[in-house]
Amino acid sequence: MLLTTNMTSVSCLSMTSRNALASKPKTPRGVRTQEALLRAAEECFSQRGFHAVSVGDIAQTAGMALGTFYLYFPDKLGVFRAVVDAIQVELRAYLRRSDDENRLSRERQGLRDFLSFACDRPGMFRILQESYVVDQDIYFSYFEGIATSYSKRLKAAQSKGEIAKGDADIQAWCLIAISNFLGMRYSRLNARKVDVDAIVATAADLIIHGLASPEYVEPIRQVGAQGQRQKIKSPKDAKSKSRAR
Repeated sequence: MLLTTNMTSVSCLSMTSRNALASKPKTPRGVRTQEALLRAAEECFSQRGFHAVSVGDIAQTAGMALGTFYLYFPDKLGVFRAVVDAIQVELRAYLRRSDDENRLSRERQGLRDFLSFACDRPGMFRILQESYVVDQDIYFSYFEGIATSYSKRLKAAQSKGEIAKGDADIQAWCLIAISNFLGMRYSRLNARKVDVDAIVATAADLIIHGLASPEYVEPIRQVGAQGQRQKIKSPKDAKSKSRAR
């Protein structure tokens, strides 16, 4: 299976940050106009970057008058924030498609869906990276919004015994990092012919089983619990230390 662009469009204006909008559209036509401006802004920012784009560029790309822009957004920073908010809302809606009740199965499917989303919106990574420089509040609001929801689901899975006990917030950030950087790497045009099944299989195996080979896991667990983990040189060494104790 190859990476494909099959993302379903999701309307997200009702969930976009109020601070990013000059006014909320009151008619279906207004909603369509604002969505067109958002898409145009995303296109401009992803291709040229925040500082190289003007409000006029966004209006021109959307095929609208400059004055129309200010009916819906206060300024360039406002529409930039709205673009980041929209990406988060659409991503979360897209990832909720999985109905598998088991957390580990959902992790596998979620990664596959994220790669599909990323391939459809590769420019989002430039926007997200640049948001850290433009306004760190925008950057962290994006990831913290995802992490908060993710953490709640991981805590629920822990309570069911589906995944290991631990700090669900740290687990969420680790898993976000894995998917984010895989998406950044494999959404590039010159990498799209890679087999997504192989990517998902390798990443899911790492998430589920970790880096240690099976022969290391139990000896490290036994010896590590007694504060001697740093002294382990090999599985044989670990076993001998464990027996000696």
